[in-house]
Amino acid sequence: MDLFFSVLLYLILFSILLPIVILIIYSRKSSNPNLPPGTLGWPVIGETLEFALACQGGNPAKFVKDRMNKYSPQVFKTSLLEANMAVICGALGNKFLFSNEDKLVVSWWQRSMKKILCFPSVFDETLVRDNFKPPTFLPQFLKPEALQHYIAVMDSMAGEHIKIYWSPREVKVFPMAKKYSFSLAFRVFMSIADPR
Repeated sequence: MDLFFSVLLYLILFSILLPIVILIIYSRKSSNPNLPPGTLGWPVIGETLEFALACQGGNPAKFVKDRMNKYSPQVFKTSLLEANMAVICGALGNKFLFSNEDKLVVSWWQRSMKKILCFPSVFDETLVRDNFKPPTFLPQFLKPEALQHYIAVMDSMAGEHIKIYWSPREVKVFPMAKKYSFSLAFRVFMSIADPR
């Protein structure tokens, strides 16, 4: 019986002290003065739940706007999907990112996204920018080489569409463009000449 109570006491002490030790270690890591303002949220999950709730509400920009108002309109730090990151906002942030690509800023795939998307070419951690081929989501029929074969079809259909639907007096652009787009999609992707 004494053994049971001593083990129970150790378990209770361990369960109380472990979160305290983790919080102390976590707070020491985040006290770097060179980091932008912001919070990394909870250990491991970070602010992923807040971001997911904003996305589920249909407004993921709300997550960014709230932190811009709270911390800084130029840059803030956060943690999403187990990755600590700095979010750079505004026109100056875009200029910095695009003018320093491959110099100070390098694109990367985070480990959890690699697992979710299952790209074998991206699993190697030692990627060099020159030999990195990002995975493509474009099907073969949307590549520029394949689209060259459709130019004659598009041109002939545009001529037919202008002769049939466009009167010399009045042109309603939106309905006509919609009709042309659908008939072109039916012809090119489904080989149906008359979509009616």
